[in-house]
Amino acid sequence: MGLQLIVKADRKRIEKALGPLMSNYEVFPVAEGLFGISIPEQSISSVGEDVILLTLEQLEYFDLWQGAWKKPRRRWFW
Repeated sequence: MGLQLIVKADRKRIEKALGPLMSNYEVFPVAEGLFGISIPEQSISSVGEDVILLTLEQLEYFDLWQGAWKKPRRRWFW
């Protein structure tokens, strides 16, 4: 089963976070400042769930299957 998410960000930020992987996902507007992302099982299998979750760490999103918001992970630069 794929991943179904609601992302709280603008489209440019989503494009930057997902990079070349975005062409494999369905991204669509839901409301102002919210986008839906559908990631098919085939993408998860080919790229790996850990890679997908790592790219999503940059975004605040609601996982529809888990029913919970995930906050973006802070990245520290030294």
